[in-house]
This record gives sequence, C-alpha cells and structure tokens, in this order.
Amino acid sequence: MIKILIVDDEQSAGRILKVLLEKHIPGDKQIEISNKPTEALSLLETFKPSLVMLDIEMPGMNGFDFMNQASEWDFDVIFTTAYDKYAIKAIRFSALDYLLKPIDIVDLKNAVNRHIVKMQTATASSQQPLVDNLIYNLRQKSQEHFKLALSTNEGVFLYNPQDIVLLEASSNYTKFFFANQKTLIVSKTLKEYEDILLDHQFLRVHKSYLVNKGHVIKVDREGVLELNNKMHIPVSRRRKAEILQWFNQI
Repeated sequence: MIKILIVDDEQSAGRILKVLLEKHIPGDKQIEISNKPTEALSLLETFKPSLVMLDIEMPGMNGFDFMNQASEWDFDVIFTTAYDKYAIKAIRFSALDYLLKPIDIVDLKNAVNRHIVKMQTATASSQQPLVDNLIYNLRQKSQEHFKLALSTNEGVFLYNPQDIVLLEASSNYTKFFFANQKTLIVSKTLKEYEDILLDHQFLRVHKSYLVNKGHVIKVDREGVLELNNKMHIPVSRRRKAEILQWFNQI
C-alpha cells in the first residue's frame, strides 16, 4: 500500500494529479489531497504518507517553506511546478525529484516508480539532508554557490562543483573523482550530471568522461587531457577541435 499526499493550492490541479495517479500507477494506493499547506502539515502526522507530491508555488507558504516546517521526514517528496529555472536547478542539485506542469505521464510514472523501488528494496532513507541542502541552495544569490548532493549507499555527501575533478560513466552509474583524491559511485547516468553541471565549467570530452575545466592543465596534440590529479583523459575525435580551441583561448 502506497500512501500519497498531494499538496496543491489549486483544487483542479490536485484532482487532475489524483486521477493520473489512479489511472497510471498500478497497485494498492491511498491518496489524499490538501489545498492548504497548513492543513497538509497536520496530515503528515495523521495520514502518514510515504510520498508527498508538493506544489512549489503556493501563496502564504510555498513548497520549500512547507518542507522546512515539516516535523517528520519519513517520506519521499516529488515537487510539482510550472517552469522555474532557478528552483529546478536547486532541486536537481539536491538530488530530489520534480515534475513540470502540465505533468507528463511518462515522467510521473518514472518518478513514482523510483519511490516504489526504494520502498520495496528497503533503501528508503530520510530526505532531510537533501531537503536541507535544497533550502541552502535556494538561499544562495547565485547558482555558482550551489552544493551538489550525491546520494550513495554510504549516505549523502555534499560537494562544491569546483571540487569535482572528473566524472566517469560506468553503465548506469557515475564515478566522481575529487580534488582530495576521494571517489564516489552514484547510481545516476553521466548524461544526468552533464545536464546539471552544464553551467559550472564542465566539458563532455568523451562519451565516458565529463571534465571540470578548472582542473585541466594540458591538452596534447593527440587530444589527451592532463588533469591536475595526474589523470590523462582521452578526447573523442568529434570533440577534439573544440577542446583544442577552448584550451588555446585560456
């Protein structure tokens, strides 16, 4: 049994989301809708949802304020929002799920299924560190100060993007290399992180590598990058000219 709480100040939006969940998400589920964030805070304790689908833009108390005031953190959250580039960037940096309105059915299924898998495999853990990081990121005046949350089997780790030297693809996993020589493996694809780090001086130099420009010290004529951690990274043929041009301009 999945217990889902929908929090959205627009009654029609809440009803539509409930219909979509009932129609497209199989299995037993119990769904409650609240159009008032203050009421929804009480429902966290009485209804005890395992998943909260939370609208961001609400008068009086927005979705982030709601999460900040929640007394319990034993649930997953999926944010729902109209396009808000800065908020979405902060959410993605914090390893949290979101859905854009109008909600796409495939995206909805994928997001809810991720929650179901976590519950079934007993990997569910408190999202408080992720939400705390989201709140921290939203308080920053510029996204260059965002911290990237990396959720692993060992726990949640927070890093400044400039401390990341290199990301390496490994099937559906990504291996992170850091300036302090530490490494982490995260169960997300390199493509996902390429999208997240696009505005943070990262270059996709090869299908298997995403490199932080700030840690490149040399590009040889063969198109091999030397990084300041002594690693040597090949550049794909189609990216070689672009990378050489970039390096010659700095």
